Amino acid sequence: MRSGPLLLAAALAGVVAGVAAVAFGQTVGALRSLVAGAPPAVVVLALVAGALLCVAVVRFVPDAGGGGIPQVRQAFAGSPPRGRVAGAKALASGVMLGSGGSGGAEGPVVHISAALGSALARTVRLPPASVRPVAAAAVAGGVAASFGAPLAGVVLVAEVLVEGLGGVELVAVAIGSAAGALTGWALPGEPLRLPDVVAGGSPFGGVVAGLFGVVLAWALYAGGAWSGWVRGVAGARRAESRVVAGSTRMVSGRVREVVDWACSGWVRAVAGGVAVGLLVLAVPGAAGVGQPGAAVGGLGVLLVLAVVKIVATGVTVGAGGVVGTIGPALFVGATVGSALPIAGGAAAGMAACLAAASRAPATAVVLAVELSGLDLLPPILLAAALGWLAGLLTRHGVFDVPEPTRLAGG
Repeated sequence: MRSGPLLLAAALAGVVAGVAAVAFGQTVGALRSLVAGAPPAVVVLALVAGALLCVAVVRFVPDAGGGGIPQVRQAFAGSPPRGRVAGAKALASGVMLGSGGSGGAEGPVVHISAALGSALARTVRLPPASVRPVAAAAVAGGVAASFGAPLAGVVLVAEVLVEGLGGVELVAVAIGSAAGALTGWALPGEPLRLPDVVAGGSPFGGVVAGLFGVVLAWALYAGGAWSGWVRGVAGARRAESRVVAGSTRMVSGRVREVVDWACSGWVRAVAGGVAVGLLVLAVPGAAGVGQPGAAVGGLGVLLVLAVVKIVATGVTVGAGGVVGTIGPALFVGATVGSALPIAGGAAAGMAACLAAASRAPATAVVLAVELSGLDLLPPILLAAALGWLAGLLTRHGVFDVPEPTRLAGG
């Protein structure tokens, strides 16, 4: 593999992904500002419309389904995603998050960036062996532009997405991440930063934040099993088959039709959209992407917000929403860390929750440090370690998926 063209393409991919990530974030923010504060009926209808659009988009482009990171990890193990995924993913995720669906933007950004990087490598006719590193460089660039965290982009790719990354491929990813970070800094908008929330007390509070991460993973698993496109896709379909088969034995074929209809993606989208709308009306802070660490209030208020965010994210996934999973973990962890006596406050809680939910402790530590500063590194390290241990209580992290996923039809 010739390193010159590869590294040049990696830098260009990082820039393209950085522009796409910033544009995606700005679009979601603009859509969110249109819906926020609207009459209750509009809030609910917007969420229903967003969920229905996700179902429709993924029916036409099945590869655009899912949170993004699990699908990209699977693709890197085989063939990187095609360019058409980028537009479909941006449309479905942008509308879902902009309408108030609870989730993260980073998973869609990863998916969009990988598709753009793959398309770029093929467009400039790089050898097939160069497509994966260029796509990985684009992913790192997109993450770096989203958070202003270039090291986190590299670590996410190396720890979660690509096995055995090294040599010129690792250099390509680093160049792509740097290019994406510079692009993000040059474009309008401010990268995410945690407020200075430092609470005194035992860093073992990281266990509590980690347990919230475990609950978040369970919620996403349950939501995915309901919709048929996250980790529980196979089990959900087996359960539906048993229900339908049982109804056929017990009563008439008409009941089977009703059950089949009730399991369809369209019905789930409407029911889930209404449910998320009601949750958002009750607790507005749970809507959309959220701002980790920005929540204020007493212990009870913050813990309620964290719980509602978990439920709203699970229901959004169950409704068919194409949303990311890192963002909710950051939000919940920072909120719990601000509420409980965790040394390091929001940053430590965020690292613990993300490490528990994703089983990617290095990514959690690096991202928390880049968002908050090196002064909080000791409590962040300990909290992430404890959160990772708490994450052993669940069999599946939010980045795990056993087979190619798509929304269940109907």
